[in-house]
Amino acid sequence: MSVSGNTPCPCHSGERYKRCCRPLHQGKSAPDPERLMRSRYAAYALGEVVYIQETTDPTGPQYQRDLVAWADELREWCAATQFLGLKIVDRVVQGDTAWVQFHATLRSNGRDASFGERSAFTLLNGRWRYHSGTPR
Repeated sequence: MSVSGNTPCPCHSGERYKRCCRPLHQGKSAPDPERLMRSRYAAYALGEVVYIQETTDPTGPQYQRDLVAWADELREWCAATQFLGLKIVDRVVQGDTAWVQFHATLRSNGRDASFGERSAFTLLNGRWRYHSGTPR
């Protein structure tokens, strides 16, 4: 999905997309785990599946080695889902590990699919990556 840089960012930060998540989607490194979390939420909203794959820790349980099948799976889920809100509840950084707790408001196939999660992030080669999540 294409979005104008002047539209509100899909991560619900209140910023314009061009100043918020677009630079990260275009390759800039996320400065912290919360920004990575927000940019991943926006990537799901926009169907930016390559970004989702590239920002997933290869040692985490969500990572799939078959990138083509995984991309197809992600595209299908993104297309069936509306991304209605994101609220960051808490964040903790301890060296190369971090956690971001959030609540996402979603609708998927016409049904409420909202959820909360405490996401774990790892710093690999100077870039934050999503590792795993625990429902909250």
